[in-house]
Amino acid sequence: MQTDLFRFQWRVDLDGYDTKVEPGIGLDRGHEVEVIRPSGRRWQNYRPLEFDGLLLRFPETCRTRDGVLQFVKEYGLLHDAQDPVHYIQRIAEKLWEISQYLESGDPRSAAARFVDEGRDPFALPMMFVLPLPSPERPDVFVPAVVPRQLEDALKWQALGALTGNRRFRRCRNEGCANWFGIGTRAPKGQTYTVRREFCSDRCRVAWARRNKREAAHA
Repeated sequence: MQTDLFRFQWRVDLDGYDTKVEPGIGLDRGHEVEVIRPSGRRWQNYRPLEFDGLLLRFPETCRTRDGVLQFVKEYGLLHDAQDPVHYIQRIAEKLWEISQYLESGDPRSAAARFVDEGRDPFALPMMFVLPLPSPERPDVFVPAVVPRQLEDALKWQALGALTGNRRFRRCRNEGCANWFGIGTRAPKGQTYTVRREFCSDRCRVAWARRNKREAAHA
């Protein structure tokens, strides 16, 4: 069975998102929660797992309410219909903890966040098995594993970082919020060495041009 993560597509509402305060359900019963919902019906699909460092951009952006709204506007909700703001922040906190354990060289603690049996367990990603054309023979279908929703895709990225002993770095270009993986186990066979400083050639060129302008006016 192959793991074809890059077939996973998610969608963003091009008309934006609305928020509404309403009574909580489940663990939030008895409290009011702010919920984010799509506001329109014009959708744009994209492939989240092609953004190698999304598991870091997500928790870093979603530390505040405004950051949550910013992330959702760009990448969509974690689930298809609606999400409470505080739930998105809770998942973001968990992923940030995992990334920090990995950065400090403590994979055992990172792994424990996935199997915590305490009051607030961090569930493993939910995956679908779908019949997809074989990369070698398009006329032959094979079972392929893909994430169920965006939350599951982010958790899968975190698992991949843990099991692949991967490290990530923020793009050096000022104003760019992207992170990228370094090392030999990046997705799609990419190899980004520890000397890499930019997420893309576009950011590298922008940084060089900015430095050139600043030097000319110094």
